[in-house]
Amino acid sequence: MYMAHERRQYILRLLEQRGRIRSAALARELGVTDETIRTDLVALQQKGLLKRVHGGAEYTVPTTTTADDMRADVAMANLLAQQITAGALIYTDACPFARVLATILADKPCTFITPSPQLAIQLAPATLPHQVICTGGNLDKDTRLFCGEQAEQALLCRPVQLAVLRPAALSPTKAAYRHPVQARWAQQAAQHAASTFIVVPLAALSAQAEHAVELPAFTLITEDNIPPAFADTPTLTIPYISADMLTPADDFDF
Repeated sequence: MYMAHERRQYILRLLEQRGRIRSAALARELGVTDETIRTDLVALQQKGLLKRVHGGAEYTVPTTTTADDMRADVAMANLLAQQITAGALIYTDACPFARVLATILADKPCTFITPSPQLAIQLAPATLPHQVICTGGNLDKDTRLFCGEQAEQALLCRPVQLAVLRPAALSPTKAAYRHPVQARWAQQAAQHAASTFIVVPLAALSAQAEHAVELPAFTLITEDNIPPAFADTPTLTIPYISADMLTPADDFDF
């Protein structure tokens, strides 16, 4: 029998990877009743760790600095936050993880630079102390990112200390994205930043994406149990959790 908190951690990992999960499918995967999963989702929503929707749940970002470390993205953001000092200039691509990191860094005011107007707005609530710079430029309609010469000058004219990237797939030397505009931005940021951090779930290390770019040296933040190919990559890890690691459930283990 495994404890409910273990099952709920696994649910949160799936949400971070997929963005949305269905209760019925999750119940079948874990071998528990639909009611058990509904109870889990209610408990996690009450903690602000997910958003319940009809038939399942959606990923949501934490809104306070006391977000539960049950969430992999929060645990990884805490690891990264230890490498960041107040006043740092941080480039981030258009990923929800940037919002998690900004929340964790509430006691370390920083400057975030992003080509995403939507993310810029999300990083700038009155409750957070950070300065936010949106690059401007030509808006790519597919990715909703600014691109072009004007946008790239926003990186060239500032001494960016950190690039924080979350690609769709990663090899020891390349990051891959689903769109060429995303890939170009990642490459530009990594080339001009003093340090690059790649923050991805373990699944990204075996995933594939069409648009790959070469990376300079980077630090990987992910779950442990990483492939041997990454043995020489500087890495910070959190514990890995998978369904295979869970023992058969007890439907009354709420």
